[in-house]
Amino acid sequence: MVAVTPMDTSASGAPRPSGWTITLRGVRRERAGAVVLADVDLDAEPGGIVALVGPSGCGASTLLRLVTGAERPDAGTVTIEGRTGPAAPRVIEVRDRAPVARFGRARAAILAAARHSGVVDPEAETDRLCELVGLALSHKSVHRLSHGDRQRWALARALATRPRALVLDDALAALHTTARAETRDRLVKELRERGVTTLWATRDTAEAAAVADHLVVMDQGRIVAAGSPDEVYARVADAAVAEVLGPVSAVPGIVEGVVVEVWGQELPLAGAAHDGHCDVVVRPENVLLVGPDAPGVDAVVEETIFLGSVRRSTVRTSDGSRVVVEHAPDQRVDDRDAVRIALAAVPATVRPIG
Repeated sequence: MVAVTPMDTSASGAPRPSGWTITLRGVRRERAGAVVLADVDLDAEPGGIVALVGPSGCGASTLLRLVTGAERPDAGTVTIEGRTGPAAPRVIEVRDRAPVARFGRARAAILAAARHSGVVDPEAETDRLCELVGLALSHKSVHRLSHGDRQRWALARALATRPRALVLDDALAALHTTARAETRDRLVKELRERGVTTLWATRDTAEAAAVADHLVVMDQGRIVAAGSPDEVYARVADAAVAEVLGPVSAVPGIVEGVVVEVWGQELPLAGAAHDGHCDVVVRPENVLLVGPDAPGVDAVVEETIFLGSVRRSTVRTSDGSRVVVEHAPDQRVDDRDAVRIALAAVPATVRPIG
């Protein structure tokens, strides 16, 4: 049975119930002798949103199934609001492809969940939730909804239960870019206002950074980085993290004291490093197209892709480095064009060569 908390719509000003605490300690899970999760420790604070992101097969979905009780760990503990195992309260999950009944109207299912959870005005709450997730065809049978509308319906039904914890496993994957961002932002606002503890797994790294209080990067069943989104994003020298959170390029540099020289430029170091030759690790937004007389290095465009708000170009420098550049769309370049690039004047992250 789903543990739910009735909605308090009185004018008393009483605070809403806080979200549950979710804790994983030393969690291990194997399937057919293969390790899916290994020694995972994770804390989800009440009312916080923990976003999990990683390559396919990283173990994030399995971790969420352990939290919901759909699977049991082979070792370690999953504790929800101080309880473990069968005694732990049930955490509701919304997946990319939620199972649906053959019969039943979408709105009726949301309304039934609102009534069961003790909402004072379930009709009004159902209408509000349908609007919140953008479900316009609530009169239809659930199994006749499109994939995207099924995701909207599953989210509205989950919210109608007044959850104190929620698991989302790529729950917005079927929505197109603009609708996904709009629904995401409304959903995050709702979760924060209610104080719902949320574990949010997604393949969209921008979405993970946008929603998270705490961002977790997973790879091969392990947590390889965790922290605030800006802290994790800054870890460009960590290959596993950089691979998940977007393209990075490594270019040659020389460390001298507290600066590194790259292509005739001197940049401050983001952290301490030994003097000598190194790789300078840079993200595309910190590489600039510059004029022919500016400090930098000559390069030839290998490919360029228009992404709407930016253009992403890959260039090969005269020293042999392959560098990804993000620049304004009106800075139009074509394949095999000669260009000159430089690094933005921001602290540089370096790593030893080899």
